[in-house]
Amino acid sequence: MSGHPYPIIPAVDVQILQAATLLDALKTINGNDARIALVVDAKGKMLGSLTDGDVRRGLLSGLNLESPASKAMHVSPFIMPANSSRTDVIAGMQNCQVKQMPLLEADGKLKGIALYDAITGFVRIDRDNPVVIMAGGKGKRLMPLTRDIPKPMVEVGGKPMLEHILLQFVRQGFSDFHISLNYLGHMVEEYFGDGSMWGCHISYVRETESLGTAGALSLIDKPFSLPFILINGDILSPVDYGELLDYHVANGGMATVCARMHRMEIPFGVIQLKDGMLDSIAEKPVYENLISAGIYVMDPQVLNVIPKGAVTDMPSVLQTLTKNQKRVAVFPLRDDWMDVGRLDDLTQAKRNFAAG
Repeated sequence: MSGHPYPIIPAVDVQILQAATLLDALKTINGNDARIALVVDAKGKMLGSLTDGDVRRGLLSGLNLESPASKAMHVSPFIMPANSSRTDVIAGMQNCQVKQMPLLEADGKLKGIALYDAITGFVRIDRDNPVVIMAGGKGKRLMPLTRDIPKPMVEVGGKPMLEHILLQFVRQGFSDFHISLNYLGHMVEEYFGDGSMWGCHISYVRETESLGTAGALSLIDKPFSLPFILINGDILSPVDYGELLDYHVANGGMATVCARMHRMEIPFGVIQLKDGMLDSIAEKPVYENLISAGIYVMDPQVLNVIPKGAVTDMPSVLQTLTKNQKRVAVFPLRDDWMDVGRLDDLTQAKRNFAAG
């Protein structure tokens, strides 16, 4: 699964010629992870597809294993261009409700086939992009739990929140982690060490005083060469970080902000005034707004706009970029998402993990 911006099974592993038999098709179907055979002509142009279900239906209709596979093939399979982005291919498979998608070159030749599980994080793909986890906050809203333990070390589902975040990244192929520390940071460092127990490498960025939600980035001593992911240490969400990175690259921005739709209902009638008199009244209105989800992708150049050792919050960094005409993309989250910043959030998170 190489030689493409995202993993695909190459054409040679899934294709059969038009003159191939149903027996040849079965051998190909059983010999690849897609469990499919794609029929091509002598020039490699795709003509149709066969699954084991197509073969069975062909046999039931009177064909035999020596019959041409083309007589049982599906002649109008879903297809996409070989230069489709990973995000578009995932969306295409979701829209078509299929688990694999043949990819064709401009001349109709088969490039290969993409598998949903392989490109959505269910199959590990090693990634060199750094991950920065901000874990230095005091967690005042989680008192008294955080009196003697840093917020990212509060347990959910039998593990510290920070461990859930780390494991999710590791399962998706990330291995280079940088964790910012401040309040009771030694407890984080003692628990995770150098990361070897989790199959990764962890280095620490130590704040001597609180530098806001972005200031710790100025303390990273070695410059990054690839876009990096930044996440707050109290965010729990099954995000596909590979998809997020692809989205960032495809949009050509300096940064990408993950956003979540926040719905708020006012449980009263809301009054609008005009010249001191009632203009309108809305009974229990609902307002929806996109909010920052505390997850970002940033190009290494962003580190240059963060003042060294100064208190800096992420909104000011993003606004600096936009004021300088730098593109900042927005990635809408469709997944579950929780900012475990309050005691009721923590209670809900524990319920979610208990429910699986």
